[in-house]
Amino acid sequence: MSKKTATNYLTFIFAALLILSCGRDNKTERAGLKNETSVIEVSIGGMTCTGCEQKIQASVSRLDGVKTVKASHTDGNAFIEYSPAMVDTVKIKDAITGTGYTVKKFKSIAQQ
Repeated sequence: MSKKTATNYLTFIFAALLILSCGRDNKTERAGLKNETSVIEVSIGGMTCTGCEQKIQASVSRLDGVKTVKASHTDGNAFIEYSPAMVDTVKIKDAITGTGYTVKKFKSIAQQ
């Protein structure tokens, strides 16, 4: 094999490895975004019993990207852990209001 052929071959291999490694980093980064979660507290009006809690929890839990939902009729709120890359607060609000309750406000909770 001549020097020129060997150099071209090595250059091709290096370029291919560089392209492949860049693609992997993007996939890993996107997958990492899907795994990042946020927690919000939602003030909810109209809940009067545990049935109300269950109705809200079931509706919000159906959304792709929602990890956990814990509603409390006595406190008038719900704590929701979700992936912002998969679902937004508008969809969460729509899921709650779609069950007949009102959303008063959202509050972001700092995770530790």
